[in-house]
Amino acid sequence: MKKANPYVIVGMILAVVVVLSVLGFSAIKPLIQSTTGEGIPKISAQGDSELSIMPDEAIIRIKVETKEKTAKEAQDKNSEIMTVVQSALKRAGVASDDIESDQYNLYPYQEWDPVTRKSVQKGYRLYHTIKVTTSDLDKVGEFITVAVDAGADGVENVQFDLSDDKKAEVKKEALQQASQNAKEKAKAVADGLGVRLGELLSIQESSFNYGPVYRAMGAEMTVSMDDEKMAPPVPIQPEQLTIRASVSVSYKIA
Repeated sequence: MKKANPYVIVGMILAVVVVLSVLGFSAIKPLIQSTTGEGIPKISAQGDSELSIMPDEAIIRIKVETKEKTAKEAQDKNSEIMTVVQSALKRAGVASDDIESDQYNLYPYQEWDPVTRKSVQKGYRLYHTIKVTTSDLDKVGEFITVAVDAGADGVENVQFDLSDDKKAEVKKEALQQASQNAKEKAKAVADGLGVRLGELLSIQESSFNYGPVYRAMGAEMTVSMDDEKMAPPVPIQPEQLTIRASVSVSYKIA
């Protein structure tokens, strides 16, 4: 009898071992492997909410601008006017803590000389604005009139916003509504697929945003050509703020 080639026998044994290993591994491999939640059958959804809220705070930016030959003269003149303006606002009912400096810019300024046909430095300009915060929105127009009558050069803008407490309250409500909306969307998908929602796997705040309303003040709030101060023609009314929130959720399919 012809002896079998030992190399052939070894090769056949190795082939059998490989096949058995593959079959054995396939037999014990689970359908889903995951230690982090990835691969688990789940339903994900994003919920949104939108609220319309009236602001409970107004920020008035009042400006005083002075131009003098020297920097010190510009500062002294500006400080004198601003002191009168702030005193008038306090008498009108604004608390000291609700008045603070917003911008303070001192710089040399130039004017065009038609004779020399060159820009010539004329002195220094000081632009100073203060920020007045009030929760009494009905008095915004009154405070502006008081400031302008006391010597302010005008008002940059009025910002209607939410106080910190109100913002926290509104954010909570917006996120609650967005979370409920996300759950309803996920359940609708589950119902459509004929499955049930299982445990909540994840929830994340996707966004929360809103923008304060600004009212820019025009020429009616600045010094006129004859240096007379002009009161605001109409009361300044706030507008509703739009609050938006989004929440993303994932549920395990039961």
